[in-house]
Amino acid sequence: MEQHPRVVIRRSRSSEWKALRALRLRALETDPLAFGSTLAEEAGLDEGRWRSRAARDSESTTTSQWVAEDVSGRLIGSAVVAEVEGKVFLFAMWVETRFRGQGVGGRLLDRALAWARSAFPGQDVYLDVNPRQVAAVHLYESRGFRRSAADRPLGHTGGESRYAMVLEASKMADE
Repeated sequence: MEQHPRVVIRRSRSSEWKALRALRLRALETDPLAFGSTLAEEAGLDEGRWRSRAARDSESTTTSQWVAEDVSGRLIGSAVVAEVEGKVFLFAMWVETRFRGQGVGGRLLDRALAWARSAFPGQDVYLDVNPRQVAAVHLYESRGFRRSAADRPLGHTGGESRYAMVLEASKMADE
């Protein structure tokens, strides 16, 4: 696997809400079955909601968004870690198609998990995945996630499913 050393993984900035919006909408358009939301739902959000989301994800101690940025400064990937009702979740993991298979997703996931480990020591990390997203399932498994629940409906697309995975705190690698 070829690495992309010129891709930078960093925490998002509130000032780049427009780029974060564009990234999220590209993700939903490219891989609509990989997410619990739809392009129509998120394209309809107003500017205030996008600004608020960007500020929260860049400044909060309980939520963070990590982005992959290419050499031109374009955002090409994202992962969000958030505490929801006392549990830690990984959401919105996505890498632009042309950067897949080059280590970008792994670097992005590793950075998000490192933050989760430091922000929520001793807590497990959960995620949902559509089993048809085979590369994503393999990436999560390579980092120690294991399936933890039966299939359930994806919600916005009939006939599609998702299941939960968990990375137990005791299995998280130290960096």
